[in-house]
Amino acid sequence: MDGVISDTEKLHIEVESALLNEYGIATSPEQHTGKYSGISDEKMFRDMFERHSVTRPVGEAVRTKWERMHQAKDGRIVAIPNAISLIQNLKHEGFKLAVASASPKAFIIEVLQTLGVSAYFDAVVSAEDVPEGKPAPDIFLRAADLLGVLPREIVVIEDGRSGMIGARAAGMACIGLVSNDSSDLPATITVSSLSQINIDMINDLPVSS
Repeated sequence: MDGVISDTEKLHIEVESALLNEYGIATSPEQHTGKYSGISDEKMFRDMFERHSVTRPVGEAVRTKWERMHQAKDGRIVAIPNAISLIQNLKHEGFKLAVASASPKAFIIEVLQTLGVSAYFDAVVSAEDVPEGKPAPDIFLRAADLLGVLPREIVVIEDGRSGMIGARAAGMACIGLVSNDSSDLPATITVSSLSQINIDMINDLPVSS
């Protein structure tokens, strides 16, 4: 969701970077996005704290982050360009749609409602619903189960490396939404804009490449 449907990835990075700085951890948006995009808050803060020898409780950091996210979200929930039209077109063509996000379920629902696309989705899965978040495949396999389809019948659209890894581990084709094409990304194919995705592209994707 964050970075594919809604432009809220920037809000996550802004809040997390400021909070990490308070714990004495300096990180650039580029470094943070590349390593932790799509990763659960618990996993991200735990890794950062261990790497920088911070002994504060991870749960404290997660709670503080989401207090600040809710304070800062007004006016910040906007759609990624072409996301809404793609969602509408896919639904019109008979595709089943699911959101599989590391964000808390309540935030996912709020974003979808704010963007007016809740009714298009048949399933919503958050990291809270599975034993392991991305890059484990759990969240994608849970979405497949809720949709009632086989993993090999699913195409995942992801902007984060961890999500791409999880999608491929689940046996699913993956379209990587990235600003710069990179051959080392674990996606089936990459695009720089959602406007490049069409029905023929999706139907022609192999499960593995």
